Amino acid sequence: MKGKSQPRLKDRNLSLAEPFYNCTGAIITGTTSFKGNMLGQTSDLGIPYWKNVKIELVIPPKGFRYFRFTNPKMGSMSPLNEKGVGVTWYFRGARTIPYTGSGKRRCITEDELLSQADSARIYVDLWSENVTKYGTSLPNGAGARLVVDPQEGYLLEAANWVYGNPANHAIHGPIADQVFVHANFFVDKALKQVETGVGMGYNRAKRLWHLLIDRQYDSAMTANPGISLPYFMSCFKDHGNVPPEDGRLNQGGLSEEAGDFTICRHGFGLYSAHAHVCAVPADHTDLFSCLWLTLGQPCLSPFLPIYIGINEVPEALRTNAAAKIFEQLRLAVEYHPEYRQEITHFWKIFEIQSVEESLALELDTAVLANNGKLSEARKRLTDFVEKTSSRALSVASQLLADIVGLPCLRKQAGQPQDI
Repeated sequence: MKGKSQPRLKDRNLSLAEPFYNCTGAIITGTTSFKGNMLGQTSDLGIPYWKNVKIELVIPPKGFRYFRFTNPKMGSMSPLNEKGVGVTWYFRGARTIPYTGSGKRRCITEDELLSQADSARIYVDLWSENVTKYGTSLPNGAGARLVVDPQEGYLLEAANWVYGNPANHAIHGPIADQVFVHANFFVDKALKQVETGVGMGYNRAKRLWHLLIDRQYDSAMTANPGISLPYFMSCFKDHGNVPPEDGRLNQGGLSEEAGDFTICRHGFGLYSAHAHVCAVPADHTDLFSCLWLTLGQPCLSPFLPIYIGINEVPEALRTNAAAKIFEQLRLAVEYHPEYRQEITHFWKIFEIQSVEESLALELDTAVLANNGKLSEARKRLTDFVEKTSSRALSVASQLLADIVGLPCLRKQAGQPQDI
């Protein structure tokens, strides 16, 4: 670049001790979606951090209410606000340099972005202005995020290879009336020059892309067009051509060089720890913007609905009680993989029924909101979220007890919490 010379770029080796993980995600917008815009991702962790996750509903004195994931090992991430702005995150491998500017570095936080952004475009502008000056706050200095609202979506990418210059990031969008998929590789041509290797996750991204475009053009053939929420959820449970038990033999769960592809990964060093989908409606975003979240590995955990309009998050989700149960279930099924398919099928049906119930609930609750009965509307949503999560935890606890009670585990495992 011209002008002020930059310090020499240095490679930085990332380790599993850092919160570096592999993710696969997508945006579904406009005519490609059955109902409202959606984005989602599955996240692969190298260390079982997710079992300690807690979900918070933050209502700031100024600005918009939003959800926050918190974890003592990973910090916090904020995925959705009451304006229907949803976010997912992805790391990139890149050669980066330390911050070179004068004065104190001031990276905008996830909380600040979601409490201030009433649209995806405003979110992008706030993020872009800050990243231009200070770069990202990520441990490895390079990453990306998908952002969506009821109208459109964006892919944002950045690498800390230059500061005070918009060349350190790229904005793709607006994305409308289409499906967009990506993983842990740069899309922008300019940022490719600082990417380490060739990037990661091409086969994961291709697998998710094929699953989604298979339904993208349903609008030409059916009376109910577009990709449904249950189908989108099911994509994050996909095992592709790698059986979970075979994946456990490899660190990352698959070898892309060998043509392996799977979305829900089962490696001994990296595995898909959770997934989330943000479903944003066209109307009443302050009530019906919904975070559908798995509290464990997607194939063994259901997507649970958490509406932004609720009064409080269920106790099992705002503590780490739910996440611990689903992590225990994952470990127990490793000893008895013959139950994996049955459990996955059960949760798929559970999700379909939950979505059906949520559609009816939204119709009834919208009438209350339109008649000025906002408190009653929020209570209806709160009760539904509590009921659905309680039912899921009850089933998960029973499944865990049944598996641990099998002869080969009973003597070794003792109580379920010892697995």
